Amino acid sequence: ETRMAIVEKRIAEATSHTESLVNEFSSHLSAAGGKRLRPVLTLLTSHLGDPNEEEVLDAAVVMEITHLATLYHDDVMDEAPLRRGVESANKRWGNSVAILTGDYLFAKSSLLLADLGPDAVRHQAMTFERLVVGQIMETEGPQGGEDRLAHYIKVVTEKTGSLFGLCARYGGYLSGAKPEIVETLVRF
Repeated sequence: ETRMAIVEKRIAEATSHTESLVNEFSSHLSAAGGKRLRPVLTLLTSHLGDPNEEEVLDAAVVMEITHLATLYHDDVMDEAPLRRGVESANKRWGNSVAILTGDYLFAKSSLLLADLGPDAVRHQAMTFERLVVGQIMETEGPQGGEDRLAHYIKVVTEKTGSLFGLCARYGGYLSGAKPEIVETLVRF
């Protein structure tokens, strides 16, 4: 709980901006709350190494901001009127602002990620590729007689599962857990 309170504070700082309009847009969803499953998973898996590593906190923040960015984009694609009990950014300010805000949050998470080193950046890039492929698959639906359930499982594996796997990876390897433990965490 103590470490999660630090993560919450850092999420608020990372999603804020001195330009008031950008600040309003970028902090909209983070201020609305959420379960924070991704940063919690990052913190939990760090206990298989040294959970006090400072980089684990940074990774937890990166994971939540990355997730927030995807939500801004998802809401545009889904034409969602609500997110986390508040009016979605696309409904409130339009699709262009929602997309740009998602892009801004991706940039913020990338800046934080750069300090975690090239391995962290590489894994984020590979995960982001999977996430986008999952979104494309969801958008296009099952192809050529593909089983609908099998398609759905592939979509959630790529779109949702890949990001959870990255949270577990970061928590494990940034805390110094053994490589075989990290790979088990990712598969889990």
